[in-house]
Amino acid sequence: MRLRNESRPRQTLRVMTYAVLFDVSERLPQLAVGIVAALALAVVVAAGLWDSDAVLARWALVLGAGAACAALQFAIGGLWPYLLGGAAVVGIVIALERAGPGTSVRSRRLPPGAASFLVGFFLLILAAFEGLPMVATIDLERRLASGQATIVEGPVTVESFGKTECLAVAGQRFCYSEAAVSPGYNRRQTIFPELVTGMPVRLSIIDGLIVRLEVGSQG
Repeated sequence: MRLRNESRPRQTLRVMTYAVLFDVSERLPQLAVGIVAALALAVVVAAGLWDSDAVLARWALVLGAGAACAALQFAIGGLWPYLLGGAAVVGIVIALERAGPGTSVRSRRLPPGAASFLVGFFLLILAAFEGLPMVATIDLERRLASGQATIVEGPVTVESFGKTECLAVAGQRFCYSEAAVSPGYNRRQTIFPELVTGMPVRLSIIDGLIVRLEVGSQG
């Protein structure tokens, strides 16, 4: 009896690999910017109590510091619409301030530089408000590294409800909003969509927050 060698097609096993789209550690730079903004606020307030006229004379410095801190917060957080809007506001304020008397900035009987100073001061407050709550990132990162996160895996469904967006994976729904300051994932799929319905994802969840989001691909 002769053994017949039959060639059979080999089946290639396709393994799912994941790329990290978001990790809670990305919030640490926002915390750092928030601390810098808070320190700058303290310096401005102290200097204003000592000599308010001298602080107003340095309105460009306050406006620049506020614009830089806010821009960093928006860029790190992926809040591109807010970044573009803030840049437009700062540009308009500088143009009006440079235009001199007779513009709307001066017609309200404000001292020279007051309007620009207030805008810069507000941007510093905003940057501090966006960054300081990220102190929770330190504990969340530790818990993620120690394996305390719940893993949810499967095709994603992206659902939008006004300012709120939800990701539905494996029968579970996780909702977030850019308007809420949170160390978890909260990037809405607006200008630069990162997720598409049906895309395979893997979520790491702690206390209801998405602390790591990974996108899968078969190779």
